[in-house]
Amino acid sequence: MGVIAEQGVTKHELIIRYIKALEVGAKISVRQIAKELDVSEGTAYRAIKEAEAQGLVSSIPKVGTIRIESEEEKGIEDLTLREVAKIIEGEVLTSRGNLGLSPANFVIGSYSPEILKKFLVKNSLLFVGNQPELQKLALEVGAHLVVTAALKVPIEIMRKAQKKKLNVISCSYDTFEAVSMLNRAVYDRLKEKELIYVGDIMVRDVFYLPSEAVVDDWHKMAEKTGHSRFPVLDKNMMVVGMVTAVDVAGAEREASILSVMTKDVLMVEPRTLLTHLSRVLVWEGFELVPIVKGKKLVGVVSRQDILAAFQQTQKQPHVGETVDNLVMSGFKLTDWKEGIKLTGEISEFMIDEDGTASPGTLVTIISTAAYIAARKQYRLDTLVQNLSLQHVHPFAVGDVAEVYAQIVHLEKKFCLADVGIYCQEKLKAKALVSARIVKK
Repeated sequence: MGVIAEQGVTKHELIIRYIKALEVGAKISVRQIAKELDVSEGTAYRAIKEAEAQGLVSSIPKVGTIRIESEEEKGIEDLTLREVAKIIEGEVLTSRGNLGLSPANFVIGSYSPEILKKFLVKNSLLFVGNQPELQKLALEVGAHLVVTAALKVPIEIMRKAQKKKLNVISCSYDTFEAVSMLNRAVYDRLKEKELIYVGDIMVRDVFYLPSEAVVDDWHKMAEKTGHSRFPVLDKNMMVVGMVTAVDVAGAEREASILSVMTKDVLMVEPRTLLTHLSRVLVWEGFELVPIVKGKKLVGVVSRQDILAAFQQTQKQPHVGETVDNLVMSGFKLTDWKEGIKLTGEISEFMIDEDGTASPGTLVTIISTAAYIAARKQYRLDTLVQNLSLQHVHPFAVGDVAEVYAQIVHLEKKFCLADVGIYCQEKLKAKALVSARIVKK
């Protein structure tokens, strides 16, 4: 009970967190972990294998198992020495033990030694050709080397690098081409990062209650942390519910948390788009959402986290958006006795070459309305399989669209939604949406 790293944690999870806390480059072994954490060697071995699968450690022949930098811990522009070698198709000649490190900066060896000293720092990566003087200078500073144009590296340089545990990477491309390849890799990574995912902003140190807790434990946790909403986890760290101040109000202190918690909890995975989750929070009225991976809790996101993220991204012009989210960003949800109602203005972004709302825009609006109706009416997650659209009258820029959606047929694996779009009480488009149920 408490922060994930405190109580109610299995030995396996404890070892994983111990490994996460190690510095990059630290060596570990089954025997060492078994001794330090007082667990069996079998448990330690299985946890290390799990850590390797998660990208936390790497087993290197003749070196051992070492802590490496995982993908989640790196910034968008960070490239490890291992990735650099892979991108430029290079061969690592020395010191494979620290390939998980990210260079402090990248330097091209086109300067005199006096000027180069100003740019080189410890863990820099120098791209250099047949210039032994610059190679020696880099090693003295503690920088790694990429020797380009398939040039032979002097034995003296190799020995010095090995002694100082610095990497020397041999590359068949010339310096310009090698650096260009790296630039393209960083650019591609930035493009991937234009869309913001829940995993980018989630809080990983989570306060939670175990399933065997009682209401009194909620009061103690609330007093200790100042929070009022906590996920409830079973012994395998899987989310079984959510408990809030409303749930425990008036309940006996000794009552089981399982008897008062809310079992129908919205959960999403780290790769869920932040903009999608923000709209779902509005539709559902949730304040806190557990983030799960393989059904296990890995973090939480609150309304405040999302608002803070949006405020930050407004200052970053490189942050992109999906077409669906751009279309739906101006629509507001209101209740309708038969289902749900969305209201929004048709903008210039949504029109086609004829000056009217494009069919693609209407399909996006209708699909979203059907999805929300399934969530609001029956707490279902759905995927559209078929959509039949009757476009009765065109929409012009500035028209206010009123979208009415309701689930008209429900079976075990699919549902049908009836969606109508009106403007000033005049029917503009009508659709029947068939959707597959993916989660209840």
